[in-house]
Amino acid sequence: VADITYVWTKEGWLYLASVMDLYSRKIIGFNMGSRLTKELAIIALERAMINQPPREGLIHHSDRGSQYASIDYTNKLKGAEITIS
Repeated sequence: VADITYVWTKEGWLYLASVMDLYSRKIIGFNMGSRLTKELAIIALERAMINQPPREGLIHHSDRGSQYASIDYTNKLKGAEITIS
């Protein structure tokens, strides 16, 4: 599963994109930034795929936010043969 949250800091909003393996309940990829962009989510996904390469039958779930619905993000999933929920 993937999600983005945000935290107020003295320097402004900090956005945190994360990818969690629901089986182990571990965060396997994350990325932080000052802007809420598709690249924020894509980097978290790429890091997750490095830390835990996708296996056959993997299903990816996220909300339908613009970052996760972007062509670039969905192409990353399709390229790795990950099913989009």
